[in-house]
Amino acid sequence: MGTTAQQKIDAVSWYHEFDFGNGLRAVPKTPVDSGHRRIWAFIEDQLGRIDFSGKSVLDIGCWDGYWSFLAERRGAKRVLATDDCSQNWAEGQGIHVAKEMLGSSIQIKQDVSVYQLAGLNEQFDIILFLGVWYHLFDPFFALTQLRHCCHPNTFVLMEGSVATDLGSQEVLYNFADHNCEFLPHPDGYRQLVRAAYFSEVGCSFLDPPDVPGRLGWRWRLRLCREVLRGSRDGIRAMASPTPDGKPRLKTANRRMFLTCTPFQGTNELHAYKPPFGLHVYDDRFRG
Repeated sequence: MGTTAQQKIDAVSWYHEFDFGNGLRAVPKTPVDSGHRRIWAFIEDQLGRIDFSGKSVLDIGCWDGYWSFLAERRGAKRVLATDDCSQNWAEGQGIHVAKEMLGSSIQIKQDVSVYQLAGLNEQFDIILFLGVWYHLFDPFFALTQLRHCCHPNTFVLMEGSVATDLGSQEVLYNFADHNCEFLPHPDGYRQLVRAAYFSEVGCSFLDPPDVPGRLGWRWRLRLCREVLRGSRDGIRAMASPTPDGKPRLKTANRRMFLTCTPFQGTNELHAYKPPFGLHVYDDRFRG
């Protein structure tokens, strides 16, 4: 019986790791390094501060449902796990297998784009938006869809990649990078959040580990050696943006976890009637 169950698990292209007990484990399709585990531990630590008891939860971009099941374990009354299976490499079976193995009661909808959330016509107590924003082509429109799923006391929990070496209000788009199509400075993302009629009530960052490379301790040690040697070429090579002297591409260097609540009233970021139905939350344009 255990072997048959493990074979069923092994037939799935997993993203997250699961320990189902009795020796049954789900192993991710892609190699999981310490970086992935640090991010997951960071998210789990942040979610540990949230009271899920008796709450309704919407999980956006749920993939294998890892965070949906966590919310259920923490006492959520109802969990709706949503995803758009056309937008990832998995076939969508993992969450169903995990639900069976865990004896879970979460609801699953795998044909819901983040750009169509308002079509659910529901409001939730807690919305999970974890590891999603940096994959979006239109993050602002996505945030407006989240806003339409909120009641006045909803908590929206957002997590994703940011780059602090961008300008404070800058964001970077690179649709050729399928690991990170949209990369904002933390303040740039905060502006999008505010424009979608959310207020930030909490923020935490996960810094990367000190790894070899520019600004890491090994890089600094190598630079000191070049200085002591008096090697101008060596110093230039290390101080230049890249070894070939080309401008260094800005990349994600931190993870940000935002806790937000919706607000209704005057939004200083909108001088005129806001788009995508947001006017219903602004005193100047409602009615």
